[in-house]
Amino acid sequence: MPLYERRRLTNWLVIGLSFAATAFGLLWLVLVLGTLLINGAAAIGPALFVQMTPPPGSSGGLLNAIAGSLAMTVIATLIGTPTGILAGTFLAEYARGSRIGEAVRFVNDILLSAPSIIIGLFVYEAMVVRMGHFSAWAGAVALAIIMVPVIVRTTEDMLRLVPSALREAAAALGAPKWRV
Repeated sequence: MPLYERRRLTNWLVIGLSFAATAFGLLWLVLVLGTLLINGAAAIGPALFVQMTPPPGSSGGLLNAIAGSLAMTVIATLIGTPTGILAGTFLAEYARGSRIGEAVRFVNDILLSAPSIIIGLFVYEAMVVRMGHFSAWAGAVALAIIMVPVIVRTTEDMLRLVPSALREAAAALGAPKWRV
């Protein structure tokens, strides 16, 4: 068999195996989602979203869980967004090449790569154990600690994309450094 024909045959064989593997994976996904929809569709209704969570073993809703998730998300966003934007602006504008900038960037990189379970354990030990109970505040602090490094890195990268000519033009027009 010529080399070209052998390569074409190998190519079609590998493409066929790729499609077979994809179909095999999608089959299990469809089976799991189908079972979930068939068995769980009866439980989904308006009561699920407006009733309080009952004691175990009885029927009820998820209102507490939904409200708690929303509260944690809002509090974490209110804590994490300003902190991250301020730190990212500091790194991009004021701490270029300085030792403190490198230290903040290093700590940010460590936090960025920290597993969320480790951050959760830290907040559990620092807040939940001391307060004696779980709360939305503890969850919001953990979520904010997870959010801040991402916001810092994104803010720093976006501010570094601003051309220096644009910065110089703003300074030439009399804009103070904190507004540029």
